Amino acid sequence: MKPHSFFKNLSVLLALNMLVKPVWIFLIDRVVQNQLGYQVYGRYFALLNLSYVLLFIADAGLSNMLNQKLARNQAVNIRQLFFGKVFLLLLYLLACMATGLLTQIDQWQIFGYIISIQTLNSLFTFLRSIITAQQFFKTDAWFSVMDKTLVIIFCAPFLYGASFGSISLLLFLQLQLVATGISVVTALSFVLSTKININSLPQKTTAVLAQILPFTVIILLMSAHYRLDGFLLERLHINGAYEAGLYAAGYRLLDAGNMVGYLAAGFLVPFIARNFDNKNVVAQTILFTRHCLLFFGVTLACFVWVNAKWLQQLLYVENNSGAASVLRLCVAALPAYLLTHIYGSALTATSKFSSFIYLLVFSVAINVLVNLWLIPIYGASGAATAALVSQYICAIGCMVLVHQKLGIKINALSIFLTILAAALFYAIFYFGDALSINVWLTLLFAVILVLASSFIFRSPIKKFFTLIE
Repeated sequence: MKPHSFFKNLSVLLALNMLVKPVWIFLIDRVVQNQLGYQVYGRYFALLNLSYVLLFIADAGLSNMLNQKLARNQAVNIRQLFFGKVFLLLLYLLACMATGLLTQIDQWQIFGYIISIQTLNSLFTFLRSIITAQQFFKTDAWFSVMDKTLVIIFCAPFLYGASFGSISLLLFLQLQLVATGISVVTALSFVLSTKININSLPQKTTAVLAQILPFTVIILLMSAHYRLDGFLLERLHINGAYEAGLYAAGYRLLDAGNMVGYLAAGFLVPFIARNFDNKNVVAQTILFTRHCLLFFGVTLACFVWVNAKWLQQLLYVENNSGAASVLRLCVAALPAYLLTHIYGSALTATSKFSSFIYLLVFSVAINVLVNLWLIPIYGASGAATAALVSQYICAIGCMVLVHQKLGIKINALSIFLTILAAALFYAIFYFGDALSINVWLTLLFAVILVLASSFIFRSPIKKFFTLIE
């Protein structure tokens, strides 16, 4: 696939997710939190984060390894890996129950639904990895929004229709479970209908384990880096459940922005793996993706930093004095998340595992130590600060590793332009706030400026595609 086709399909993926995922995040999940309250939602958020940290057991890198190998046209026995996947899912269920007993979880019914949903999500991701590895990017774009679209359809009547009654946390989880189950069945039907060789010679179990081990470690470390703080917050702070709910409110906006990076990474890994021998294509793709994602990330971070109080009042019914500060700190880490997605994908796709793992170990250690120090004192703000520090360490480290291992230039001019854009948009939002201009008008002006910039620089963009095709 040519880079032009790659970005065309990526645009479809992003467009669909930008339509569906914000609806799920802000019109469903956020409303559920407002109805349940920070305390109840905080306990749910803590258990959800714990399930994410343990989720590496459910996949053990199988999806990433399968994605990479199929993208490189290497023979794999999908049937063998599928049965291995089922075994890992059973191990995940046992690990969650054991961890729940050790940490003295008392909401077993809620935790049971959470891990059931995560189990189906993991299977759904495995099936989608087969689809993307075969370069069915448009098909995967539709699958990427299927589960959340169904959840929106199922939950909307309870949240916005008076005749259905109010929604409870238990019902919210049950509807998610049904939606995810339907998505898994549909994805499995598509995979079985495609002409993919699933019966190549099986490998020895030890050989498969050796291949997936690096992916397993990377998934474990990244899950811990992204999600462990929410669980630690609920356990370490004296008012842990409420602080976890407060952190969830800020993390939601970060998660919405990070969705773009997560989706781009899902495309980058198979694309870079397939074009591994064409260094120029890989370098230009990484650089162009960084331009787009980082521009988006710094713009959103600047907007939230200036308008955090306005956003807090707009989105949530509880008026906590520290909520705006948590929101600022959470979204300020977004550019780091996006950089890690881009450069971490490059390291994974090119099998530069050991250096990436060492960097992740260091980043997670920093994150845990800072969390242990700050959470008991500052609660949600402490957790957000820890993430801010460790995520930027990880992002910068990934950039340096890709430069060293793959010979891809960091491009100082690109970084300078990104900083310049951040300063420009921060100034726009700051003076808009200082002059008491309506926030929506300021935001509209920023969007118009972005569209105008895209029009002005359309020629360089066309040259980019011409260069790498």
